[in-house]
Amino acid sequence: MFGLEKIDPLLQAFAPTHRETLLAQVEEYDKLLSRLPEAAKLAPTKIKRPLGILALNGASGAGQSYVMGKVEKLLAERAITLPRIYLLATRAPRPGEGYENPYIFVEEVPDGFQDIYHPEVIYRHSDIYYFYQSRPGAANAILLADMQAALKSKMYLETVIPTLLHIQKTKIGDIPAWGDDLQILYLAAPSGCEWLFRLLNREPAKLQDATFQTKILGRTTSSLADMQITVENQIPCVLNRHNQADKAAQEIITAWGL
Repeated sequence: MFGLEKIDPLLQAFAPTHRETLLAQVEEYDKLLSRLPEAAKLAPTKIKRPLGILALNGASGAGQSYVMGKVEKLLAERAITLPRIYLLATRAPRPGEGYENPYIFVEEVPDGFQDIYHPEVIYRHSDIYYFYQSRPGAANAILLADMQAALKSKMYLETVIPTLLHIQKTKIGDIPAWGDDLQILYLAAPSGCEWLFRLLNREPAKLQDATFQTKILGRTTSSLADMQITVENQIPCVLNRHNQADKAAQEIITAWGL
């Protein structure tokens, strides 16, 4: 179990006011989580759509990349392919990232966006389905070709909840609102304490750094804002419990109807 005793030592690096904020956010997380429908408890849909978008998003620290790796492994064992929609990203790659890992990294040029790893490739403005700010200072774009492909077969999209809801409800260009052909799931740690522990324990050596502390507070605040929107829209939730990522992956596959 992840209780306050787990996160208290990690919080000692923060100023008292910031510790109070983080502890209040733990309580807020638990309140919001209690209001989300669990995907595992929902009746599976009897209608399996051959096309559309399957989407997953979660609070920072939920373990989304790790769980999706488990999903991909389970699907491969069943000879099921689920092509991923790779977003364009204007931010610089972080250490360990690269081409389509996890984005197509680009920089803006007069004609559009140039792939930094393949400079001969330029995505024109007409190639863009939807351009948006995913986080302050971080812009992403969804390619029109991927949306056209999703009109013919299932595709996987990983981005923020506000964007997913926007394209679910809004006609953009010649692409109609996705409606029920966009199935969204929310991945979450099973408690606020575990959520914060995962975030703080990722890089504990940096917790004394004021800039890193500010980044942590930004992540918790934005995660809770997205979680509030998730609650308001009653998006089904999958819990990623400690050492049970395989179970979470299976719940995702079942909820998506794969």
